[in-house]
Amino acid sequence: MQIVAKENIRLGVRAAGWEEAIREAGRLLLQSGQIREAYIDHMIQSVKTLGPYIVIIPGVAIAHARPDETVLAEGVSVITLEKAVAFGNPDNDPVDIVWAFAARSNNGHLETIARLSRFLENDRDLALLRQASDADFAYRLINRTAQP
Repeated sequence: MQIVAKENIRLGVRAAGWEEAIREAGRLLLQSGQIREAYIDHMIQSVKTLGPYIVIIPGVAIAHARPDETVLAEGVSVITLEKAVAFGNPDNDPVDIVWAFAARSNNGHLETIARLSRFLENDRDLALLRQASDADFAYRLINRTAQP
């Protein structure tokens, strides 16, 4: 099982700020038919309401919102940013890798989260993703962690 589909990876994305970064990551899920556009707004509103809790480790954010009817299928996307942006998290800013996560239920995505967590725990792989300029390489790098 893969963590992220190849079409849901973009590298070297330009974003003026955290909202635009979330929009860019969410756009990949929208283009692959996994969410409706309103879900992107929900991800942004979550940060506005709850703060930058989505910046989980230095340089990495996982944008998401509560499961609802705007999620058509479980999905994950990832972008790397050409220039890191601040989300307002003093411990983990600035962010240069943004994941977008869409779940249809509260529990249906737990295996994907576990696999993604294994990837994020590997500093070497995170460094390789930051340096990647080829989506095929990034796809293989991220998804080899998906193997149990």
